[in-house]
Amino acid sequence: MPQHTNPKHEQTLKAGALLCPVCCVEYVEIEVDFELDGQILRDVKVLRCPICQDEQFTPQQQKAIEEQLRRKIEP
Repeated sequence: MPQHTNPKHEQTLKAGALLCPVCCVEYVEIEVDFELDGQILRDVKVLRCPICQDEQFTPQQQKAIEEQLRRKIEP
């Protein structure tokens, strides 16, 4: 299986890695504070491009956000 690299950033990609379509580098997972509808969620995982700072959520991350919001809203 060929390894993909970005000529500007010598980086070996992991299988199934999500690439930034602009920078062609692998997103990295970080934790951020996230606000949605006036609710602040702490330590939310998000994928971020280390170059352009574009952020993407995986389906699993979206589900985790929904669960956190549900816990905050429901009594």
